[in-house]
Amino acid sequence: MTGGSDFNSPIIDLHEDISLYYFLGGYGLRFRPEDFDLDMEGRHGDIPKFKRANVKVVFSSIAHIIPSQNLSRLKQQVSGYGVKVGAMRIRSPTMITLEHIKTYYNLVSRYRRDLAVLLTKEDLRRVEEVNKIWFLIAIEGAEPLEDFEDVELYYMLGVRSLQLTWNFDNKYAATCMSKRDYGLTGDGVELIERCNELGVIVDLAHASKKSTIEALEVSKLPAIVSHANASAVHHHVRNLDDEELDALKKNGGVIGITMIQPTIGPLADVKRVADHVMYIVENFGVELVAIGTDFFGLLHVEEPRGLEDITKLGNLWSELEGRGLSRQDIERIAYKNAFRVIEANAANWRATTFS
Repeated sequence: MTGGSDFNSPIIDLHEDISLYYFLGGYGLRFRPEDFDLDMEGRHGDIPKFKRANVKVVFSSIAHIIPSQNLSRLKQQVSGYGVKVGAMRIRSPTMITLEHIKTYYNLVSRYRRDLAVLLTKEDLRRVEEVNKIWFLIAIEGAEPLEDFEDVELYYMLGVRSLQLTWNFDNKYAATCMSKRDYGLTGDGVELIERCNELGVIVDLAHASKKSTIEALEVSKLPAIVSHANASAVHHHVRNLDDEELDALKKNGGVIGITMIQPTIGPLADVKRVADHVMYIVENFGVELVAIGTDFFGLLHVEEPRGLEDITKLGNLWSELEGRGLSRQDIERIAYKNAFRVIEANAANWRATTFS
């Protein structure tokens, strides 16, 4: 049983920064790094919590960022989020990304009985059959790719999802915090096409509006916006407006409703998160909604009340039931919509060697 509901739906979480938590030693969080098999009080997730919450797949993000004292970066991020957050910057993203990938494989090696990396179509078929938590490795921001063809190399290392941008403009696309929304570049188009060929899931979280719309036109496979909310409920640069939500629906993708307090609204609690879910369901359909908590990445901000860790998602299910959603609808939001997108992309997964 989780949270306030006896409905223990399986869960796919489209965004958690587990490797960042270990890489930065708990920086910006209220809990320190400890062994992942401990049921640690106050921690967003761990093996015992994932099991209680019935988590099946975690998009295991690689945020190749480091703390900085750069005042311009601090100003940019405080301005974008509307709250005081730590200044972060990108340095040596390729090397840092490799360290994050190694972190996930080290966790799986240490806790092999409970964890696995989602790599193949056969793995995907086993998700519901095998009692494990599956890591789907996802890069957050395409800076580690010096060339769009590098996505092939990361695919061979196990990466199965790629977010085009973080909060900084790059050679592939403009970010939601850009001073000049130039949208998708030519290399960005090439990168999305290569992702489609490999079945690497295109993630448009943090992208600018123009980048998002253009990328959804290019991608022939369903994309995700792994962690965002609805601008109509609370206006924020990280949230999607109706035009973006409509484009995502036409693409067949999903948006992962997130627990980032500034994107939820001034009274960030389970009811306000439910407001975002219900707005999208009522205006665009339940098939568009998934979950992308951003747990372990909620740096310098508090979690929404009632959703402090992954086991509390039952409180959201209870709230949504109270607002008229069926348990079948909630299972779509918790699991089936995201699984559909993974499955559509996984049709192109192949062996991790050239063939």
